[in-house]
Amino acid sequence: MSSKVSEKIWTGLWVLFALSMFVSKSGLSIFGTILILWSIFKTDWKFTVRQNPWFAVLVSFFPLAILVSFFSLAGTEAALNVVGSWSWPLYVIPFALLFADKKLLKIFGWALAVGMVLGCVKAIEVFGTKWGWHFNSQTRVDSFWDIGRWAYFLSCSAAILFALVGSKSFPLKASRFEKFALPVLFILSLVFLILVNARGPWLAAVGSIGLLGISGKRYFKFLGAFLVIVVASLFAVPGTMDRLQSSFSAKKENGVITSSDASNAARLHMWKVNSEFFQEQVFFGTGLGAAETPLRAFLAKQTPEYVAKYVDREFSFHDQHDSYLLILVQMGLIFCVVLWGCVFWIVIRSIPSFFTTENVMVKIAFALAVNQLFTFIFYSSITSYEALWFFPVLLLLGQELSRKRSAKLA
Repeated sequence: MSSKVSEKIWTGLWVLFALSMFVSKSGLSIFGTILILWSIFKTDWKFTVRQNPWFAVLVSFFPLAILVSFFSLAGTEAALNVVGSWSWPLYVIPFALLFADKKLLKIFGWALAVGMVLGCVKAIEVFGTKWGWHFNSQTRVDSFWDIGRWAYFLSCSAAILFALVGSKSFPLKASRFEKFALPVLFILSLVFLILVNARGPWLAAVGSIGLLGISGKRYFKFLGAFLVIVVASLFAVPGTMDRLQSSFSAKKENGVITSSDASNAARLHMWKVNSEFFQEQVFFGTGLGAAETPLRAFLAKQTPEYVAKYVDREFSFHDQHDSYLLILVQMGLIFCVVLWGCVFWIVIRSIPSFFTTENVMVKIAFALAVNQLFTFIFYSSITSYEALWFFPVLLLLGQELSRKRSAKLA
């Protein structure tokens, strides 16, 4: 196969992968797997690791997760679950190649934009057929993805688009079409983020865009317009304020957590039970995807009063509805400390760069990392498709840290 044909296929795979981001779980799995396998042979490993040592650290989370899983309660079953469903750290391999190719990265970005528009068109159809164009606190307009993932991808899109439109280079280097299209896409992402009515991703978007807004003078100007949209959505759109206020309605009555929103109380109950359940298998956990059986055994040993108080119909035995707690319970303390220790080391060390750099990719990476770390509080998304973006944005932040370190040593 000639190099030109090979590069066209490589580009085509990235386009299909980007389009799938908003419209197809199977597309993401198929094209993502091909990109990972191809990039393993395409990557100059020695050069890549020398340029960015964090590349090796992030990739190593995958074999480390397999290794610790053998010592978990589920043993080999858990290790196979990691191989089959937690390959997200391996995405840094193809994304390292993508980030190094500015032309391909731009093509990938526009393919993402097309995918987002297709997702919005589908959401319009859902809004009309399922909800009759009526919006209130109970309305949850999804798309090709379910509510949580659709909201998550919209939240990330809003942060990316705000970073691009607010950058210093945008009015100087953007084409006439880009100056029109990117602000429109940003508004679309916010409108449909409001319609999906998911509190976690919405708050994550507000937080990450707020950080971008105070990271530079031009961003600060755009932050004012964004805040107007936020305030308008809270007070002018029926249901948005109610939905947000329910996030803070949890309270404790006679030892039982209650809330105007049942999911709030259920989540807090799950956190409490799992924080105690974790102590049954501290170092290596239950094994990824294998928490239900030992959790039921743990509850069987508790008093009937304990079970009646904390286990209701919304209680989940499969996951912990918190990514930090999920890693702790299912993969154990050792892996939890290593994973989250490295993650927060990269993010915290990147704070000065975020506020001083003019590199829009670094700003986007930091904003997305914060967005995801916030979302992880409410969802077990570290083990799902939402984690696909997480490790590549850490790679970008690690690259900037490595560049600054090299500059100091020079």
